[in-house]
Amino acid sequence: MGFTMRTFKLIDNDGNQYDITTKNSLFFYGIDGLGYAHDAKFQRIEDRYAVLSNVIKQSVIKGTIRFWQPGAEQSYFDFAQFCQNSPIKMVYDPGHGQFERDGLITQITRSDGKGDSLEIEIEFSAQTPWYKVVRQYNDGQISGGKVYDYEYNYTYSTAMVNTVSVDSDSYQSSPVKLIIFGPATNPSWRHYLNNILQTSGKVNGIVLANHKLIIDTTTIPYSIKQFDMLGNEISDMYQQSDFSTDRFVRFGKGRNTVAVSADNTNVLNVGVEAQIEYATI
Repeated sequence: MGFTMRTFKLIDNDGNQYDITTKNSLFFYGIDGLGYAHDAKFQRIEDRYAVLSNVIKQSVIKGTIRFWQPGAEQSYFDFAQFCQNSPIKMVYDPGHGQFERDGLITQITRSDGKGDSLEIEIEFSAQTPWYKVVRQYNDGQISGGKVYDYEYNYTYSTAMVNTVSVDSDSYQSSPVKLIIFGPATNPSWRHYLNNILQTSGKVNGIVLANHKLIIDTTTIPYSIKQFDMLGNEISDMYQQSDFSTDRFVRFGKGRNTVAVSADNTNVLNVGVEAQIEYATI
């Protein structure tokens, strides 16, 4: 049986990529912090303990990077400059798919170098759990269309117009960008998990043609904004949302289906960009 080497790369705030497992010029090893820990608080009741809160602790991933000569000093300088363009995304492929997490390089410790290499120790402080990006779109046709960046071993189906469905195998609550393409007047949405209604929302306003409304729980704070097709923000529509509803969507374990409607049309182009989160991979 062949051995699949795990790989790491970093992506800076401008989308530049830095492969740190190339081996021919630098190599990331001695890695610690890939598991997880819970920060749980309990209340004792007689000889039993009630859970008051239970959240995953912030993760710090540590490891050593070796830069080989010749050119180790310049390679280190370039890498250190790259790390300043934060936030930094760490991308990890352990051999069964590609996973990401967002964070900062919060420490670099270096030596003077010796022999044929220079070694540094880095700390990556994570702002998110590990997640896998899944993109699913329905252009308004029953056949639907799906576009996603990475291999994802789940089955997708689009049974009706104005709906998108994604299956998740994670017990973590996973953030989502819900995308509604204009024109759409007073768009509304409903999220079902395993056919049970979880969340509904609505915006009282107009999403213009060639614009899109994004209901976003992948960033903090959550947002409801209208953008043009180039990604430029047109308007913040949070205050126009229906505050009697939950509005924001997060996916759970099982089949997640989002159904969208609007006052001006029976056919909409909709999509979701989910970050299926995992405590550990």
